[in-house]
Amino acid sequence: MSRNPLIASLIIVLSASFIFISVVIYPMLDMLYPSPDETVSSKTLSIAISTDIKTLDIAKATSIADFEILGNVYETLFRITYDVDQGKLKYVPWLVDYYAQVNKTFWVFKLKNNIVFHNGKTLTAYDVNASIVRAITAGGIPQMLFTDTGGKPIIDRIVVFNETYFGIALRKPFAPLIEHLAHLSMGIMPRDLAEKYMNQTITDINDVVGTGPYKIVSWERGLSAKLAKFENYWRGVPKIDEINYLIMPDANTRIIALKSGQVDIAIDIPPEAIDQLRIDGFNIIATPVVRHVIVAINTQRLPDTRIRCALNYAVDKESIVTNLMKGYAKVSNSVISTIFPGAKELKPFNYNPVRAVELINEAGGINRTLTLIVSTKGSKDLELAEIIRHYLKNVGVDVRIVPMEHTAFLNKVFTEHDFDLAIYGPSPSSTYYALSYWKTGSYLNGPLYSNTRSRRATRKSNLDY
Repeated sequence: MSRNPLIASLIIVLSASFIFISVVIYPMLDMLYPSPDETVSSKTLSIAISTDIKTLDIAKATSIADFEILGNVYETLFRITYDVDQGKLKYVPWLVDYYAQVNKTFWVFKLKNNIVFHNGKTLTAYDVNASIVRAITAGGIPQMLFTDTGGKPIIDRIVVFNETYFGIALRKPFAPLIEHLAHLSMGIMPRDLAEKYMNQTITDINDVVGTGPYKIVSWERGLSAKLAKFENYWRGVPKIDEINYLIMPDANTRIIALKSGQVDIAIDIPPEAIDQLRIDGFNIIATPVVRHVIVAINTQRLPDTRIRCALNYAVDKESIVTNLMKGYAKVSNSVISTIFPGAKELKPFNYNPVRAVELINEAGGINRTLTLIVSTKGSKDLELAEIIRHYLKNVGVDVRIVPMEHTAFLNKVFTEHDFDLAIYGPSPSSTYYALSYWKTGSYLNGPLYSNTRSRRATRKSNLDY
């Protein structure tokens, strides 16, 4: 077959470079602090979000809400931005003023001057050192970002030259270093707090201290989180005095709150509600995101690539984009989102149920009911599961849908690998992180995909500059 075997082996549908209508934290920050020629206004901004934060500890943050809220409090050495012209993510210096790669395994960095934390202390290289060590030690995303697939640390040591300059020595060449330092879970905090919580989780709101434009002043679990502007923010006094996040899990409740004036912004609006809101005069902001919705195929349960190709041919992905997502998504043409620098666009599987049946018959049939597991957390995932079942039924494949609580779902996919098909939507921040979902031996490789060619390619991408 002429099809790329990597694509055929992995997925049924990769949809969504931009999924829901949302206000992403980075662009939002640009609206909240003034440019030099602007005056500061006094205002409170109310935002309806669908989920509560799960932690006050930036190093252990995992959810969109965690990063949405704590991303106003903490900042990183580099920042993830979006190049509209190129349609790609960019990683730009933020707390860092200058950096250079000395050789394949050693980088030197210089911090910007006159940046202060919310507690009034000046940012130094000692804070950076303690924050990085603490983040990786704390586990979670930082540990994954800075641990190779063999379980060994990527960073060998951090060298602090003085309060402004520091270096990072790598155990081996690692191309995505800057991308990973830009992840919000690598937020910089004061040295004393990093050391205090080196082996603990931050739970005291008074110890949530960063360099960002806002300080968190209150959090009522399941109800709200309130931020207040930081007067000494290094980029200028923020325009908005307070930001109130109101947790509203139900989409209709968020829409009603928006229409009644209870909130100024509502995040995660279902696609089917967008047209009416636009007619009602509301501004709709659709921002590109990295979420990549897939139906993973367990390669141990379905080892024949003809079967996996057939499942791809069987699903009309363009119809899903049009009818389920109302055009606020697109059919993916890569194993990772092409929003990442260097990601290549490939030709996706076309909808061809006749070819799907041919391949299934050629492989001797499936001859059993497939189990499709889906988390009840995703607002569209259950609907997508029903659509997938319909398409596969049309080519003679029976599917049983098993909804489950999100934690149990994650365990089934990434620990037990106990599924035939599974719907999930990773939101990685870098090419390396995204590829981790398909790397041999990676915890994130739920489908247990393994291929010699892909292993060589991903290994090469980690080392080349």
